[in-house]
Amino acid sequence: MRVLVADTLHPKGLDRMKEGGCDVHCDPSLKDESLLAALDGADWDALVVRSTRVSGAMIGACNLGLIVRAGAGVNTIDVAAASAAGIYVANCPGKNGLAVAELAIGLLVSLDRRIPDAVSQLRAGQWNKKEFSQARGLAGRTLAIVGAGQIGRAVAQRARGLDMEVWGWDISPFAKQALEDMGAHFTDDLMGMLSRADAVSIHLPATPQTTGLANREFFEAMKDGAYFINTSRKELVDEEALLWALETKDMRAGIDVFEGEVSGGTGQVTSRLLDSAQVWATSHIGASTDQAQEAVADEAARLVLQFNATGSVQSVNLSNGVTSGPQLVVRHRNQVGVLSTVFSELSQEGINIGNTENIVFSGGEACIARISISDGVSAQVLDRIRAAHEGILHVQLSSPGT
Repeated sequence: MRVLVADTLHPKGLDRMKEGGCDVHCDPSLKDESLLAALDGADWDALVVRSTRVSGAMIGACNLGLIVRAGAGVNTIDVAAASAAGIYVANCPGKNGLAVAELAIGLLVSLDRRIPDAVSQLRAGQWNKKEFSQARGLAGRTLAIVGAGQIGRAVAQRARGLDMEVWGWDISPFAKQALEDMGAHFTDDLMGMLSRADAVSIHLPATPQTTGLANREFFEAMKDGAYFINTSRKELVDEEALLWALETKDMRAGIDVFEGEVSGGTGQVTSRLLDSAQVWATSHIGASTDQAQEAVADEAARLVLQFNATGSVQSVNLSNGVTSGPQLVVRHRNQVGVLSTVFSELSQEGINIGNTENIVFSGGEACIARISISDGVSAQVLDRIRAAHEGILHVQLSSPGT
């Protein structure tokens, strides 16, 4: 199996794939046109990326079976194009969550104590204890977490360690119990939570529903002088609205993601947010600790090796297996040609096949196939399928949920 790694990946992940028998080529310089050229017509079986974008044109230029995003989201991959081409898209959620949570807390403390500014002035030979002794303190303050998934809850747990009062909002009912178990609170009133928070940290994936969530209304609901932290996705924030809040509400922001950030490891960056003295920013380093990168690389390697061994992986672009159409259940002998005969009969009727499962019983003599189909079949067609092959023992049509 040939694997192209078009990004920096922890050496342990590369070694694990090689030890598993994969032919691995790693070139972190591949981006945009150079990546397209590397994929075009080549016989790669799997592509592994971190922040590198994978476009529909790249997907169409080759015959990949698997694309792995060595990170939590898949917003840098054209998932629709991959799905249309029958390519698995998998990611590594949760493997870098603690690193992101640690940075969020670091930014929170930096906003309150203005640590970067204090260090910068000291390095320039300026002693300004009077200025930097002015801080509010975090104990007893209220932190609002927008998105109480795995990373959001990790932030909540660490904020509780700072004796902060923590509130979380999320669309998942599971978040309520998880927050309450750590002494935090859950609410379904997002704007009400924002209005009473001294600091707000956002932890959501970038989806059509969350894009621009932190808009003018969002920041209007926040307290004057509150802190805002984003270590998740730049798409979540309307930066014009954030700039308005910084200028008019005396707010401070700690950000790790923003418009104009550089996709590579180094480069020049321009951003209106970076021009604001109310912003403390880092260069998209939330998931970049050694611990996180090793864990992510290990998971990426596991996915590649699983695909190599089985031809499939748990992916973000598979159907959930639920079908609204009927299901054909075929009990049959474990013989060559049984299922192809069934499929041929369905094809003659113009019936398309969806999810298919074929289970072999112990001893290997008999199987049961469950075949999701687009339309129902008549009793006559069922009789024809039963008689089509001597290995077919029983055929039954069932409706969803039966």
